[in-house]
Amino acid sequence: MSEIITDKLTGKTSAGDVTITSEGGSATMQLQQGVAKVWIDIPLGAASINDSFNVSSLDDDGTGDFGVNVTNSFDNAFHVPTASNSNLSSSSLINCVVESKTTSAIEAYTIAVSATANRTLLDRDAHITSHGDLA
Repeated sequence: MSEIITDKLTGKTSAGDVTITSEGGSATMQLQQGVAKVWIDIPLGAASINDSFNVSSLDDDGTGDFGVNVTNSFDNAFHVPTASNSNLSSSSLINCVVESKTTSAIEAYTIAVSATANRTLLDRDAHITSHGDLA
């Protein structure tokens, strides 16, 4: 088995353009397009950050309502955030939902939806990842 050890990959045609071939060999993609540009793990309560990448700070906007501030902004607001949480409840389905996004922030909330269709904002764990082009 070969091993490549490097601190930097530079594309041959363009510095940021490194292409990889799919497992089957019939498709290619640009490496930088498939890499998450932002990710964060927020513990119960959204008052702190367990771990993150490319996140400058976290806003606690109230019960179950928070904002993730991005260190290196996206090129546009068309990046694709995905949100989830890891809390289970026997009486409610708990979700983390992206409310809005800009080039430099992602607003989200955690919500419980009960069998009676009641919706309640709750402080719960949250996990957000976003893919897109950085500015």
